[in-house]
Amino acid sequence: MSLAPRVKRSSLNSILVLLALCVLMAQFSPAADAKRRVAASFTPPAEQTPATIRVGTLQLTRCKNAPAFCGSLDRPLDPAGEVQGTISIGFEYYPRTDRSHPSLGTIVATEGGPGYATTGSRYGYVSLFQPLMDHRNLLLVDNRGTGTSQAIDCEPLQKYPYLSLPRIATCGAYLGATADLYGSGLAADDLAAVLDALAIDLIDLYGDSYGTFFAQAFAGRHPERLRSLVLDSAWPVVGQNPWYPEAAPAMRHAFQAACDRSLVCRDIPGAASDRFDQLLSSLRQHPFWGRAHDGHGKLVNTHADASALAFIGYSNSTGPVVYRETDAAARAYLEQGDSAPLLRLFAENLTAAPANAGASQLAEYSAGVFIAVSCTDYDQLYNMTQPSSARWTQRNAAFAGEVATHPNVYAPFTLAEFNSIPLDYSVFDACLNWPIPSPAHPPGEPAGSHPTFTTAPVLVLSGEMDTTTPPGQGTKAAALFPNATHVLVHNSTHVTAVGDANNCASVLVLRLVATLSPGDTSCAARIPEIHTVPKFAQSAAELDPATPLAENKGTTTDLQVAAAAVQSAGDAIARWWMNLSGSGAGLRGGTFQYSGSNATTFQLHDYRWTNDVAVTGAMLWTANGVISAHLSVSGPTGESGSLTISWPTTQTHSQAMISGVIGGRTIAATTYAP
Repeated sequence: MSLAPRVKRSSLNSILVLLALCVLMAQFSPAADAKRRVAASFTPPAEQTPATIRVGTLQLTRCKNAPAFCGSLDRPLDPAGEVQGTISIGFEYYPRTDRSHPSLGTIVATEGGPGYATTGSRYGYVSLFQPLMDHRNLLLVDNRGTGTSQAIDCEPLQKYPYLSLPRIATCGAYLGATADLYGSGLAADDLAAVLDALAIDLIDLYGDSYGTFFAQAFAGRHPERLRSLVLDSAWPVVGQNPWYPEAAPAMRHAFQAACDRSLVCRDIPGAASDRFDQLLSSLRQHPFWGRAHDGHGKLVNTHADASALAFIGYSNSTGPVVYRETDAAARAYLEQGDSAPLLRLFAENLTAAPANAGASQLAEYSAGVFIAVSCTDYDQLYNMTQPSSARWTQRNAAFAGEVATHPNVYAPFTLAEFNSIPLDYSVFDACLNWPIPSPAHPPGEPAGSHPTFTTAPVLVLSGEMDTTTPPGQGTKAAALFPNATHVLVHNSTHVTAVGDANNCASVLVLRLVATLSPGDTSCAARIPEIHTVPKFAQSAAELDPATPLAENKGTTTDLQVAAAAVQSAGDAIARWWMNLSGSGAGLRGGTFQYSGSNATTFQLHDYRWTNDVAVTGAMLWTANGVISAHLSVSGPTGESGSLTISWPTTQTHSQAMISGVIGGRTIAATTYAP
């Protein structure tokens, strides 16, 4: 979606950041934790231990917060000369570690948003490219107005989680004549100038999310500088329909595919898409308020209506969790009147969806750059060179025309329902009051007026279940390049290579850089399915019992309690995707905490996924994607026990193994992993 925040979410499927997010996901997923340790241990070779080094014409200084050398380059704020002054473009340079052989080149990675600082995602990029960094340099440049490149602090826009027209207008007034000077085109020219100053000719360029848009702008303006190009979760820099019609089919496909591939959902009578429509119809007729815990673990008032459902469908902010839980939440509400799972999904999405959700400070994310780039670069329904009054007229006419000709563009939601979600995602109105750009900086031309794109090999990666940059948009992006390969990464959401726990998308990226070909891409069709919730139950007796093994001595009730314990463990793990505080609450009571360095650990305290089974204990989510849990359980009969549960997250149709004792009886069973 045009203005939707291109936040970093990756594919653990599982998946993995997120990363997924956002930047937060990339830095705190178990897979990324392991890779972050690689980055933390990465140090320049002995001959580069001095405090400064010279690269090209620039003197670089050892970074204080990264195992790299930092530098900057002053650039004209306005190359057209209408606005005087310069802007300092900051960057981090990671020299190759093996100096005994000539350099094989320089990799450049660029972050999404727009508004995120590339250097803020350094660990994700170092982790991704570390296998090649013995003979290749890595360069991370913060786009103008972000991070170390004089980040724009647009108040009060920066302080609020979502965009609003008054705050956008205030930001535009604050930026004034500079409002059109932060677009992707000028940022691409900044990168070219940095390369010149560092005496770097060709680069291997990787961009994810909005970074793909920027990378395409660079590929159109400076095609001769590219040796290879990776666009991870892309939409086209030219030729995109401003209604973004690819999003709705992608959303509908994702919800249905998640059910069809899950062992506990595919045999449920009826289609997941029909149940989604039934839920939407119910919320249209009977919207309601309720209380639920959000992504910070706070109990908040939450509104359940058509807009809230559209928001979780189109925001893609909670990674695979929305596909894991929505169908079961719909069934619980429609069939049992149980609104708790649905309300929690809505509340968590409101916390996880803001573009600044994973950013704690301006150095990580600039809301001012987000809106400045969006209004400078993206195709709109109205003419940005016209005054606001004319734009409103054009916008209203465009809406009327779309309703008349394509009323189902966001089906099953109406256009009005889609447009009721936050401006960050509903996209259409955000730039109505933005300043008129100078004729010297025409809007909507980030790659130039008549770009000739690079002939270098291009790899486009699309998450199959990504509604932020749907696969159809990746197809359009790939079509811009004569030597592009488009790969659909199955069962994956937004951003596929950074934090990749399945060793597929990341391997394709490394192979392209190393050999100029991604080679065999068949791994992308073998990413494990998203394990959906079988049903949300209020009591263990409603659950199918775990499947007993030969040595099991437990009763049917014991096996139902074991099944509830497995689901409790999976439920807590799933909260990691959108919980930003490190602690939270169980669906029906109790708490959890998580932390991670070598791996991610969880502590559960009286955690209740059903009302009558309480779970306490520890879980470990290792870097190789295995989850193991040692849990004390108490069930509906008052009997207690202890269970050891483990399952892999990177295998298709993986099973959870359960062993232990309940009420003195040996438990040995399996069940579909949560």
